[in-house]
Amino acid sequence: MIDQKLHDFIIKMPKVELHLHLEGSIRPETAMALMKRNRVNPLPKKAEQVRNLYRFEDLAGFVEGMRTVSNNIRYLQDLSRIATELLEILAKENVRYVEFDCAVQKYLMLGFQLEDVIAAIDRSVQEAQSRHRLQARLTINLQRSLGVESAIDLVEAIADLDHPLVVGVGLSGDEGKYEQALFRRAFDRAAELGLHRTAHAGEAVGPESVWSAINDLGVERIDHGTRAREDEELVQYLIEKQIPLTQCLTSNLKLKVVDSIQDHPFGDFYRLGIVVTLNTDDPQVFGTQLNDEYLLAADAFKLDETDLSRIVLNGVQAAFLKDSDKEILMRQIRDELQHLQDGSVRVQG
Repeated sequence: MIDQKLHDFIIKMPKVELHLHLEGSIRPETAMALMKRNRVNPLPKKAEQVRNLYRFEDLAGFVEGMRTVSNNIRYLQDLSRIATELLEILAKENVRYVEFDCAVQKYLMLGFQLEDVIAAIDRSVQEAQSRHRLQARLTINLQRSLGVESAIDLVEAIADLDHPLVVGVGLSGDEGKYEQALFRRAFDRAAELGLHRTAHAGEAVGPESVWSAINDLGVERIDHGTRAREDEELVQYLIEKQIPLTQCLTSNLKLKVVDSIQDHPFGDFYRLGIVVTLNTDDPQVFGTQLNDEYLLAADAFKLDETDLSRIVLNGVQAAFLKDSDKEILMRQIRDELQHLQDGSVRVQG
């Protein structure tokens, strides 16, 4: 157990969140409201009944639970509501910068236009930024199951839209069924068009998935990367090239990527010098928040205030921001962390 002083430091400290799916952030109360409107039968009547949908034994069960809830997003105002509620939670946790992703292809298939989907989310972002010390950006989730041509078309559309909220693209879905290399053309085009790039890798599949994300897709960071530990050469490469890993402890535990928190490589990765960050992945699905991830890491890996501050700053380093904006954010968060460590300020959300 960590002491009260470290606990309080974690709760108050400024944070960065880089691996967060909008569709995994639907509050149970909101899910019930959407299901009621959509006349779902049987209709959950209590939050616990929604949470029961997220009780799974494997990845297939996780995907099914996510689909059961997120398929109730039918209108643009649903996206705005979910984004608004998510950003409110993040602000209360003293998150100063977040990059969350959205499965935009889902809504294009419902008949919405890309610019309208982004505008709906941006309204929530602008409102949150006007009320809180919070910056938010969006990455667009390319879904493996929808194929490479769909991914390329979306990359082109994102670049044509050129919306300041959107900073890049990511790749998610079944690593085993849809290899990274299949999406080389989409990621090559994203790079040509100036979009940042990340991909889920080293979660359900071993280090070969991480190597492929780096070599075939040219990603700038890796979502998860947990199984990179199985390849010492890869670990050394990640250290040398400073390729960030957006790690999600509770997610990895719930999806049985690791057997226990003591088995998770996060602590080793951090101490070896890999640029690791802490994130929630799908907070409502996994029953976690960012404060929880920091508390868990501090306890499991014996991290102190200096360690935790370094991990937060890793998040700034890994952010898909312009260098000038990144420098400003780095300075602001570093100053806030220093003041907090000195005990000279009380950080407010």
